[in-house]
Amino acid sequence: VIGKPTRRLDAAERVDAKTVFGMDVKRPNLHTALVAHPPVFGAKVKSFDASKVNAVAGVTHVVQLANGVAVVAKNCWAAKKGRDALEIQWDLGPGAQLSTEGLRKEYGELAMRPGPMARKAADPAAIKGAAKTVVAEYEVPFLAHAPMEPLNCTVEYRGDSAEIWCGSQFQTVDQGAAAKAMGLAPDKVKLNTLPAGGGFGRRANPTSDYVVEACEIAKAAKVPVKTVWTREDDIRRGYYRPMYVHRVEAGLDAKGAIVAWNHAIVGQSIGTGTAFEGFLVTEGIDETSVEAVSDTPFDI
Repeated sequence: VIGKPTRRLDAAERVDAKTVFGMDVKRPNLHTALVAHPPVFGAKVKSFDASKVNAVAGVTHVVQLANGVAVVAKNCWAAKKGRDALEIQWDLGPGAQLSTEGLRKEYGELAMRPGPMARKAADPAAIKGAAKTVVAEYEVPFLAHAPMEPLNCTVEYRGDSAEIWCGSQFQTVDQGAAAKAMGLAPDKVKLNTLPAGGGFGRRANPTSDYVVEACEIAKAAKVPVKTVWTREDDIRRGYYRPMYVHRVEAGLDAKGAIVAWNHAIVGQSIGTGTAFEGFLVTEGIDETSVEAVSDTPFDI
C-alpha cells in the first residue's frame, strides 16, 4: 500500500448522498425536539407558559430541562413553531452583566499583572537593556465552531437501556455522560458513531452538552427523539472556543534584532474543572492555552 495511490472507500457514497449522518437517522415513531435555551449563560428558567404550544399541530411534549425548555413534536417544523410559542420568564443571574467590552478590559488589565509562569527566559531582565521596546496587544474573540451539519443527537430510551446515534468526537465521555443523565450503567448505553458534517471540537466537549440534553428529553418523553440545534441555536448558545488576549513586549537592539521577548496570555482554560484537568493543567497553567508560545521551536 505504501507509495501507491489509494482511493477513499466512502467517496461514492458521499457523492450519491447515501452516507447516513446524524441528521439522516430514521427510527420508528421518531420525534424531533428543539430547546429554548437561556438568553445568557448561567440563566435559569423562572417559569414558563406552554398553553399556546399545545395548540400547535404535531407537538406532543413540553419538557423542562436544567438548561431550558424542550418542545417535542412529530416533525422539526412543528417543534420549531411550538418553541416559538413558548413564553418563558428567565432568572438571568450574573451572566447578564458580561459583555465583550467588559471582558476585553478585564483581560487587558490581567495581562499587566504577574501570573503563573509557563516559560522563563534565560535572562528575564534583558528587556531593560534594549535599545527600543515595542508593545502590542492581540485579541482572539470567542469563536463559534459552526459545523456545517447542525448539532443533533437521536436517543431511544428503553427504561433499562438506551441507544444513541450521533456524530460524536468524544465517544467515551459522551457515553458516560449519557448514562449518568439517564440513570443507567454505561454498559447499558450503546452509542453509534456516525459520520459528522464537521466537528472542529464542537462535538467533543467535556460536558457533552447536546448529548446530555437529548438524553434528558428522551427519558422524559418516553419516545425516540432526535434533538436538533438550529444554526441560530449553535451560534448564540454554543460551546465556544475561548477568548484570549496576548500582550507582547519585544526588546530590540540598535540593529533591530530581538534581544528580549515578554509574552502574557490571558484566557479561559478549557481543561480546568473537567476530567482532563489532571494532565492538561500543571501548576495553574493549561498547556492548551500556551502551546506554540511556551514551546516555540524558534530561537529568539
